Amino acid sequence: MNQQLRLRFASTNALEETLDGSEEAFARYFFAVYHCKPDESPDLNTRREELRRLHPELAIEVGKRFVLSGEAAFQAVGSYLNALAFAETLSEDYRAYFKQRLEEVAALHRKAQALHEPIHLTEGQLSHDARLEFMACIALSNGQIIADFTSTN
Repeated sequence: MNQQLRLRFASTNALEETLDGSEEAFARYFFAVYHCKPDESPDLNTRREELRRLHPELAIEVGKRFVLSGEAAFQAVGSYLNALAFAETLSEDYRAYFKQRLEEVAALHRKAQALHEPIHLTEGQLSHDARLEFMACIALSNGQIIADFTSTN
């Protein structure tokens, strides 16, 4: 049996489009946005639930889960990026990256809300990093991302 492994990059936007109410699709999406499993971070989940309660009109139901949009999404993603930007356990390079991402996300949110008809971007849309997508696609096309199959027998 000859199997071929194909690797591809899926942005948070693309993962958000695959949300079909299944736990598996939501888990992939959530991990891409928040770097943890949906039930792994009680503080993050408490904050997201609080934002859904404060802004029910900005919560989009997806099966048993939900995706935030607009100000609620910005507060959730912004708080998360802010925490990473100042996490002493991360290297200076990581903190600098997350500080820059926070600035980019804040600018994107402000721009979307300043339109004559404000656009309520979702958590995935705010988290989308075009630079990350570009660099990942370059690395994939260069053959630098390699699947490592190890046997655990």
